[in-house]
Amino acid sequence: MTPVPYEEVNHRSFEEEAAKEFSLTRLGPGTAELRGPCPRCHMMIRVPVVTSTYKSFRLWRRSSAQPVAPPGDVHEEIVICTCEEDHPGRPGDRSGCGAFWRLEITSS
Repeated sequence: MTPVPYEEVNHRSFEEEAAKEFSLTRLGPGTAELRGPCPRCHMMIRVPVVTSTYKSFRLWRRSSAQPVAPPGDVHEEIVICTCEEDHPGRPGDRSGCGAFWRLEITSS
């Protein structure tokens, strides 16, 4: 499969797909790791998240059908693809395919 060319891009569908596919693992107090496939290039990525301490985690995305956040603290994380795959046109000082999106992490 040919890798997608590098492009700094965000689509609302990235948030929706990542909220379904990513998992969040607590590593220690106030520290976690997001893990899942980039919604653009589909390569597996890991993203460290440092926040206040949560008792448990749940990925959540606000939609028109769900305009109010669920109970608990909400942390918004901007996620950028950091895959190691070669993407044509990628600047030498960058990693990933250029995709970025937002995930909201709530305590449950």
